[in-house]
Amino acid sequence: MTAMPQQHDVVDLLTADHREVQDLFEGYRASADPGQRRLLVDRITVELVRHSVAEEQYLYPTVRKALPNGDEVAEREIEELLEAERILGDLDRLDPADRRFDSLVRDLFDVVSMHIRGEEDVIFPELRERLTAEERLALGLRVGEAKTATPTRPYPARGQGGGGQGGTGAGGEKRGGASGEAAPGEGVSKGRPLADRVRDWLAGPS
Repeated sequence: MTAMPQQHDVVDLLTADHREVQDLFEGYRASADPGQRRLLVDRITVELVRHSVAEEQYLYPTVRKALPNGDEVAEREIEELLEAERILGDLDRLDPADRRFDSLVRDLFDVVSMHIRGEEDVIFPELRERLTAEERLALGLRVGEAKTATPTRPYPARGQGGGGQGGTGAGGEKRGGASGEAAPGEGVSKGRPLADRVRDWLAGPS
């Protein structure tokens, strides 16, 4: 039986998401091992896509209605998330030992940091002012449900195809090995970018 997500204020829930992704970036900077860095970037990919999908479904429609310039604010944040996913696609095609990999991760960090500032400095204070506590809790529940949805299809693994052994689990944990090193052939995606496949996975069967 699937546990129901706990009810949280949407601002608190999404702020916790931000801190989690920032911690993953800190872990990346603290590691010099290419295999571990690949695993961390894969975890960042999963968390960012889950975050993006939930915000697209529930947060930004609310922002468009609740904020005076809501359409402009929502479009700017969506564009930043799209840019983050474009960079993730470029990272997916590079071996983590490639010297360009680290530069792209820095670009990704800059885009994600801009997104976080936009939400925490502009959107979240406005939501606290314009929505009641009950409305923020209800929105947080919907966002939480979107983030914790468990599709029936196999989780997309790194490498050929969208499932099977190896790759990362739903929380980014390594499957098929106890060490932190990527298995041969896992440094570069063999198919569609991981971010695209996670989006398909979250969407469930067509």
